[in-house]
Amino acid sequence: MKRLRKDRIGPLLEELALQRRIYCPQLLPGGEVVYAEPGLGNLDLDNGKPLISAKAFLMPQVEAIAEFARQEISIITEAEPTLLFGIAPCEMRAIQFVERFMTRDGLSDPHFTSRRRAMIIIVVACKEPRDRFCFCIEANGKPFAESGYDLQMFDLGDFYVVESGSANGDALLSLGLFEEAGPEDARLLEEEKSRTAKIAQINPGMAGALRVLAKENVDEEFWENLAACCLNCGSCVYVCPTCTCYYVTDLTSVKGYTRLRGWDACLHEGFSRETSGHNPRPTPGTRLARRHEHKLKFDVMNFGGSACVGCGRCSLVCPVGLGAIEIISKLNWSFGSIDEGKSDFDIFKKRGKEGWE
Repeated sequence: MKRLRKDRIGPLLEELALQRRIYCPQLLPGGEVVYAEPGLGNLDLDNGKPLISAKAFLMPQVEAIAEFARQEISIITEAEPTLLFGIAPCEMRAIQFVERFMTRDGLSDPHFTSRRRAMIIIVVACKEPRDRFCFCIEANGKPFAESGYDLQMFDLGDFYVVESGSANGDALLSLGLFEEAGPEDARLLEEEKSRTAKIAQINPGMAGALRVLAKENVDEEFWENLAACCLNCGSCVYVCPTCTCYYVTDLTSVKGYTRLRGWDACLHEGFSRETSGHNPRPTPGTRLARRHEHKLKFDVMNFGGSACVGCGRCSLVCPVGLGAIEIISKLNWSFGSIDEGKSDFDIFKKRGKEGWE
C-alpha cells in the first residue's frame, strides 16, 4: 500500500505513457465524459461515467480477426500495450465477467485474451454514486473493486491511498512518485471502505426480480407488453459493459478477404434468424425476454453472478424507459416479489429433475 498525492497524477501519467498507450476518463468541453488519451479534455475521476464502457478496448466495436489470402489463413491477434487509468469498480467487474465469458468451457477467444494480457488496469474507487443511475450494491457489487485490478486508488482528500492487486501493480508502486503509507492511512482506508459500502443508491429490487425469474412465472404477455414500447434501437446493448453479442462478415481486401467482427444486439430480429429463415425468437417480446433472462437468470446459473453490474447505462440511454432499472422494478411490481433477506444470488440453485430448489 502506498500514497499518491493528487498533484502527482499528471507526472505519473506522463511517465506511464512512455511505455504504454493510456486511456482515462476525459471531460470534454460539452460536458460528456469519454475514455480517451490524456489531453483530449480534462481528467475526470469523480463525476459521471463514460457512456461507452471500457469493454471497447478489449472487444472493439469493429475489429479485423482474420485474413484469407490464397491458401493462407492468418489470425489477427495483435495487441498494443495499454493502460486503463481511473475506471470505476463496476467497470472492473464487467471486464472480469466478459473475461470469464470469453474463456469459458476450456476455450479462449484469442483476440480478447491478447488484449487483456497487454493491459494494465488502475481502478479509482467511488466516494459517492457516479450518477443517479448507479446501483452496484443492489447488483451484488461494491463501490470499490475486490479483485481483478492492478492498482486501486481511494480518494482520501489531498491524496490517494493505493493498493496493488497484481505483480504489475507492485512494479508500478515502485515508481518514485508514490510515497510510503503508514498505519493511519490503513485506518482511514478501512473507514472509507466501510462508509462507501453503505452509500445511498437506486434500489430497484434486484433480489426480488431474480427470484421472480427463478420461479419461471413471468408470462409472455408481460414481455410483449413491454416490447410494444421498445424502438429496437439497440442502445441498451451497445452501452452495456458486459454484452458480448457480435456479427461476423467478410470483406474483400488487397490480399484476398478480411474477416471482421462487430457488436450486434440480441434485440434485433436478424440476430437469431437462422439460414433457413426460421427465427426461434420471432417477436420483440421473446427477444426482450432473452436479453434480460440472460442477464438476470442464466448468467447467474452459468457464471455464479449476474451479468448486470449496476452501472445504469441502459436506463440512461433508453428513450422509452426500458433499461435494467425499469425492467427489474416492473418484474417486482407485476409479480409481487418480496425480498426475504437472502443474498441476490443465493436464491439460484442448479436446476435438477425437480426444478428450482
